[in-house]
Amino acid sequence: MPACRLCLRAAGLLGLLLLTHLSGAGAGAEKPGVCPQLQSNTDCVKECSSDNNCQDNLKCCQAGCSSVCSPPNEKQGACPSVDFPKLGICEDQCQVDTQCPGNMKCCRNGCGKMTCATPKF
Repeated sequence: MPACRLCLRAAGLLGLLLLTHLSGAGAGAEKPGVCPQLQSNTDCVKECSSDNNCQDNLKCCQAGCSSVCSPPNEKQGACPSVDFPKLGICEDQCQVDTQCPGNMKCCRNGCGKMTCATPKF
């Protein structure tokens, strides 16, 4: 019985540490814009811990287990949700919002590639 209690406490502490680590990636002086939807990076590279660590207007963004400096999405709204698999152009059409016309945002499509889409407000 005592071993199970110890396991539960250890699991709770590990969860708290993980939550603290993940929330720390965007801490510090916040630059304008929002992080784009980045593909998961399985290398777990920590290029930055806050926007202050990134040059110019780049933001510190999560890419799976990695934290990387990335150009921000600067247009209002959120990308529409995509239920995989759906049809989509299987080729990147954009990398950041500013490459999309009008109020459209650069978002993942059903093929997992980036395309201009109408945002949700």
